[in-house]
Amino acid sequence: MLWWTDDLKTGIDSIDKQHKSIFDKASEIFNLETNSSTKEIESIFVFLMSYANNHFYEEEILMMENSYENFIEHRRQHNYFIEEIYNIYQNIVNGHASEENLNNLKVLIIDWLANHINGDDKKYIERIKEKSTIVY
Repeated sequence: MLWWTDDLKTGIDSIDKQHKSIFDKASEIFNLETNSSTKEIESIFVFLMSYANNHFYEEEILMMENSYENFIEHRRQHNYFIEEIYNIYQNIVNGHASEENLNNLKVLIIDWLANHINGDDKKYIERIKEKSTIVY
């Protein structure tokens, strides 16, 4: 799934807004080419790192507050995303804005949208809602 739909909503407004923001940015990411401007490429990576830092922090706090049993694995996935974004970014800023590196970024984003947000995030939200006394 590569576009935002209501079935992706978690019921937690801040999480939903953050998820929607990466879906909104996806079209810019998919349109990157080897001749894209440095400014355009930089802005994508600034967005992705800001997204990762802010969004993952909020998700992980929510998981810890609710003693989510798969927290370590979920955090491992977040760390993987950050490491991959950083590695791709380093390759690009070191003069390798190759089609391969841009495709690696696109595949990472596709995987994140289709599998992580639509799968893994839904699992932890469902589990937290089961355990929580807060109505979402």
